[in-house]
Amino acid sequence: MAVSAIVTTGALCVGLAVSQVLLSGASPAPTPPDAPAPKALALASTASAPATTAGLGARPASPGTVVPISAMPPALPALPTPAAAPPVAPVSVDAPVMTPGLAAGAAQAVSGVVQRQVAYRSVEVDQPYIALTFDDGPSPETTPKLLKMLRDRNIKATFFVLGTHASAYPDVLRQIAADGHEIGNHSWNHPQLPKLTVAAADKQVEDTSRAIEEATGAKTVLLRPPYGAMTPALQAHIAQKFGMTFVYWSVDPLDWKVRDPQNIYDQVLKNARPGSIVLAHDIHATTVAAMPRVLDALIAKGFKFATVSQLIDMEKPSAPKVAVALPAAPKKTVRKLQPTTGTATTGTATASAATPKPVSSSATAARDAAKYGLY
Repeated sequence: MAVSAIVTTGALCVGLAVSQVLLSGASPAPTPPDAPAPKALALASTASAPATTAGLGARPASPGTVVPISAMPPALPALPTPAAAPPVAPVSVDAPVMTPGLAAGAAQAVSGVVQRQVAYRSVEVDQPYIALTFDDGPSPETTPKLLKMLRDRNIKATFFVLGTHASAYPDVLRQIAADGHEIGNHSWNHPQLPKLTVAAADKQVEDTSRAIEEATGAKTVLLRPPYGAMTPALQAHIAQKFGMTFVYWSVDPLDWKVRDPQNIYDQVLKNARPGSIVLAHDIHATTVAAMPRVLDALIAKGFKFATVSQLIDMEKPSAPKVAVALPAAPKKTVRKLQPTTGTATTGTATASAATPKPVSSSATAARDAAKYGLY
């Protein structure tokens, strides 16, 4: 009986010791090679992390220390099954920072439609390109002379024509196109478009675009509003309805007002910068007379020439797309070709087969003709 009690007591002590070891998380003593492995060791792989005496993050219990169940850290809740995550695209360390301009370009690339911003006064470019633009023509007297000057220097420009003159002188318009120049819309008869009804403004644009297409077979996507007069609402409407890009200017020699070739030369050379859009008028004799010196001086300064669309295509990808401030409508006489017998008027122009003259008095026109030999 005594032996049986001793064996039973020893077995209980061994069992209690094994239970304490398992509860404490401590590693059991090494098992002799010739001893059979106890079945309880099959659970050891599930309790490999050391227990702590005061919850997670506390000092691990010393091996062999009995840890009460009440001091064990609470069981962690089961982790939810993670949802399938989308594959992560590799990131290039050379990827550019996304700017507003790049973001707009990216959106256009996704849609498959390449768009310009609605309006330009100048263009931010890397190279010394500028765009020469000529308004209010074509004139059968002055425009061909200007075309020859440009042709002799292999310069391309943009002509913003009036519908009245485009329909009256289609041969001159076709010569502009044949020489590789760009043709833009400058309204039918030079009104301030914001002072018209929306329907009337639409007709000014539509009729002029039709006259250009009938004469040249090409559609135009550029519009320069007369006087630069425009409102944001009307600009947005015309841009959306007709797909037009509005073209203003950054260099204005005021050749319509100061009929002096030297002043035109001085103003253009003083203010031209890479990306400039230069405004001039091919209906004025003084402007055409100034062009040889202006062109040669610009070339000597290292400038190169492009049409407006070509200049826009050179725009820096990072150039911000900002709203163009609309110029205030200046107080000046409407610039239209007039018959030689009339004086300057501001009414609606009707194209005439008579020899056209710039808007000026007959005395001024005669003086220009004698001085510059252009008529």
